[in-house]
Amino acid sequence: EGRTWLASFASSHPVHPERIPTPDDPPHGELALSMKDIAFRYQKDGADVLQHFNLEIFQGEIFSLLGGNGAGKTTALSIAAGILTPHRGAVSLFGKPLSEIADPHSHLVGMLPQEVSALFVKKSVRLDLLDALSEEKLSAEEKEAKAMKVARLCRIQSLLERHPYDLSGGEMERAALAKVLLRSPKILLLDEPTRGMDADFKEVFADILAALTQSGVTVLMVSHDIEFCAKYAHRCAMVFDGEICSVGTPRTFFAGKHFYTTAANRMARETLPTAVLAEDVIMALGGTLPPKKELTSSEPFDFPEQEPSAPPSDVPVAKRGKPSLFRMILGSLFALLFLWMELDMKRNGGSLSLPFFPSPTEGEKLLAVLSLVISFLFFFPKKKVGIPLGRSRSLTKRTLFAALFALLAVPLTIFVGIYYLGDRKYYFISLLIILEVFLPFAMIFEGRKPKARELIILSVLSALAVAGRVAFFMLPEFKPVVAMVILAGVAFGGEAGFLVGALTGFVSDMYFGQGSWTPWQMFAFGLIGFLAGVLFRKGFLQETRTSLALFGAFAALVLYGGIMNPAAVLMVQPTPTKEMILSAYLVGFPLDLIHAVATVFFLWFLSDPMLEKLERIKLKYGLLEE
Repeated sequence: EGRTWLASFASSHPVHPERIPTPDDPPHGELALSMKDIAFRYQKDGADVLQHFNLEIFQGEIFSLLGGNGAGKTTALSIAAGILTPHRGAVSLFGKPLSEIADPHSHLVGMLPQEVSALFVKKSVRLDLLDALSEEKLSAEEKEAKAMKVARLCRIQSLLERHPYDLSGGEMERAALAKVLLRSPKILLLDEPTRGMDADFKEVFADILAALTQSGVTVLMVSHDIEFCAKYAHRCAMVFDGEICSVGTPRTFFAGKHFYTTAANRMARETLPTAVLAEDVIMALGGTLPPKKELTSSEPFDFPEQEPSAPPSDVPVAKRGKPSLFRMILGSLFALLFLWMELDMKRNGGSLSLPFFPSPTEGEKLLAVLSLVISFLFFFPKKKVGIPLGRSRSLTKRTLFAALFALLAVPLTIFVGIYYLGDRKYYFISLLIILEVFLPFAMIFEGRKPKARELIILSVLSALAVAGRVAFFMLPEFKPVVAMVILAGVAFGGEAGFLVGALTGFVSDMYFGQGSWTPWQMFAFGLIGFLAGVLFRKGFLQETRTSLALFGAFAALVLYGGIMNPAAVLMVQPTPTKEMILSAYLVGFPLDLIHAVATVFFLWFLSDPMLEKLERIKLKYGLLEE
């Protein structure tokens, strides 16, 4: 259709083929890369992937290798980088054999592979860029300045605090290119660099390559993007059956092809045989092109210095500080308490009298363990993880509505189940609690359709909590459930924390046995998750390991134990007394203490990685935004 339209237009309008630019001469500076008579096979008895492969590329040139899949393009790129060794032939870089260069990747060759994700090893783009300079003998300020200069060249200033795996394909390609460029390579090898880029950024990417070549960098590019190569490469080569069968400037290279050519050439070859680009056709038919900004020779690596960009306000940043004097004093006191108890037990055989323990020796051991854990928490440097700045601290109407259900409707349901249903309908009571818990959470979707990803993450958190409880079945009360529920509340709010806690209690009891205690466990876990979300939202609970661990100890010892211990009496005694409830507290305290220590343990080691990943998920997918 395009060919027919062009023929019809040309029959009634003047055509000016002389307006099509003539082929430009490629750079002919120093010979940067030479590959002579290369042959390579992946298996000893296999067929040659490359055979009689010859290539010469000059400094400051953009050279494109094109061809079908399996022709040997990526293999040739890997041989040029020194990753693969040919069994015949020679590779030279700036006149020196590659085999004689000790480390070609140190300021000489930089390669951008197809899977650029393999280049990233840090938690943010900024850290990855600085990692590329880890072996450089530069100060921290100089490394930061150099990283920011390359970041501006690759247009990734706004991505510096993002996790590399959260970037789009084109953004990840730019970030990877920036990391490779920080090694200051003289020869840049690119494997499918425009994959995942939109048309707009391809022009930006072309400007980046032009800036690099103006600085003397040589670019060897493997690509299937014919239009990009035709527009921006200095020379193109066709790889077929393991060798180069034709080489030329883009205009002569593509104009002579009948199949492997640009769309513009296929449409205009009968009317304008030398037209390769859409711009060629426009000019020949009397049209005009919009002006394009030209790069100056000083632009590539001579950007004006700027202060490092501050991280966006909604991006989590991890910071670690030194423990304060107050924290060190408290930690020392608890450490001395632990040592004193250990020495006392060894000297007197457990002479301390602790009335609320069934056995003094058992009580001393539990207190000693708790003292050691608290001492460790105070001594360890304080670390904030993934806390979004500027988050609103006010509670929403939905949260207040959820609090009404959490503190009134759920306990009332349990009360009705005990005294009016004979405590025999615990499945029915549990399902009622799930419905009551889910109702305020469902209000999140008011005015918009729910997204599956918003529910999947909470389902996964519930599944992890259930799996954790099952995995530690052999250790009484040593479970990660309370820790997971607290993290869910902190990350996604009080309603989500209540939902995760209640579902965890219900589902995990399918493995441990359902009973009249199930609704109580659902309420206890859910309440902990809800309070964690509310206290964090109000700023009383900080997103630090120490703060979370101390709240976890309180939640397991006071909240969970404070609900489940009297519940053990209410489930079996129609007329409970204060003495019965107090006795239940005292008997259950040792197990509650173990539960608290376990919660502290899991929060201490899980809070950093879990909250960091949950914040990444929220940022990337916009989960549960208000």
